[in-house]
Amino acid sequence: MRTPEDRLLAEGLDLLQLVAKRIARRLGRRIPVEDLVALGHPALLEIVRTHDPSRSTFEAYAKRKLRWAIFDGVRRETRWRSAAARASALAASARFAEGRGADDDADAPATQEAYAARLGDLLAGHAAAMALGLLSSHGDVAAVPDAADDPEERASRAELAQAVRHAVRELPERERTLVERHYFEDERFDQIAQDLGISKSWASRLHSQAIERLCELLRTAR
Repeated sequence: MRTPEDRLLAEGLDLLQLVAKRIARRLGRRIPVEDLVALGHPALLEIVRTHDPSRSTFEAYAKRKLRWAIFDGVRRETRWRSAAARASALAASARFAEGRGADDDADAPATQEAYAARLGDLLAGHAAAMALGLLSSHGDVAAVPDAADDPEERASRAELAQAVRHAVRELPERERTLVERHYFEDERFDQIAQDLGISKSWASRLHSQAIERLCELLRTAR
């Protein structure tokens, strides 16, 4: 007879396949699904052990944790350098959305103009987050050539990289510390949160605040 842990582990294996296939599509299928599954597999036992049913469903918790485990694995594997930039960008966008969770659940704007403005801000935030993710130490888009790029595109990306790095230096101290340590020094998000004396969920909100401020800085720099 299977224990509750065995049932959760079996469910987790199915979820791992689902998450890996989704990430493979978003990475342009540059990495085989089975390799992405292998990256997420070591996290499963920890996910089963730490899940708290009073806080979230197992499916939601496992999907989130598996996604981070796979993204981190791709970023740290030198053999997938060409896919690391995309993985870093997708991870940054996902973290921005995670930190904005409470705001996104707020009441919808009363007018179409207000809704369009909010949507524009949200899309700009995701774009800024992805640009920042591309600059991470293992996924610097200016340093990793892509066969589909032409010299003009690479020059444009290098210009964007310079603008983003300059804007990061203008962030308030705690936001700048979080961004620089995570993206430029490749430190784990939970370790940075611990050093700053805040929870990981609060660090996620701080990250989203930094991204939103980064948007404004990039806009005014134009």
